[in-house]
Amino acid sequence: MDDIGKLLLVLILGIPIWLILAVLYVFIRLLHNWLTKKGYGLASNTLIFSLAIFLAYSVYTAVYPSDGFYLAEFKDITLREAPKSAVVISKDASYPFFHGEYSSASLIMLSNEDYNFLLDELSNDKRIRVNIPTDFFVINELEKVMGSFKKEQIIYCFSRSTENRNNEFLYIGFLDDKKSIIISKCLL
Repeated sequence: MDDIGKLLLVLILGIPIWLILAVLYVFIRLLHNWLTKKGYGLASNTLIFSLAIFLAYSVYTAVYPSDGFYLAEFKDITLREAPKSAVVISKDASYPFFHGEYSSASLIMLSNEDYNFLLDELSNDKRIRVNIPTDFFVINELEKVMGSFKKEQIIYCFSRSTENRNNEFLYIGFLDDKKSIIISKCLL
């Protein structure tokens, strides 16, 4: 499904969200009228403006997560904090579906030292499986963030399972430039 199709699906299935927003609007409107009658017109306008900015920011960050979101996913996948040298180069995430289906991917650049240290750490961690690089789980988001890199450039690949979520797939791939890694998370 293309991005426009996903967006339309979210909008159509988001009718309960639209109803909640409508109720919120009516509440804010009533509050505005009440405050204006009490002589607090400026406070009322400031409140409405603040709520509108907060709502817009919340929607924006839900649709376009920040780099911090992807670095938190790095920690979820590798069970380690992201190194100080970690820079998110490219990122993409699907819109979460009501059944919980969701996927995200990011291309992260590390220093050579952090790349090698992380590779060594993951190789020796019993909680993380070593995979064949060609078995890397490819999702649309992953293809988008890889950019000019090809799947064949993944030289080391690891995956991890979660105990409490059976349909969650967590992957990390190390690219042949010795400084780039791919992080991928998929919930089915």
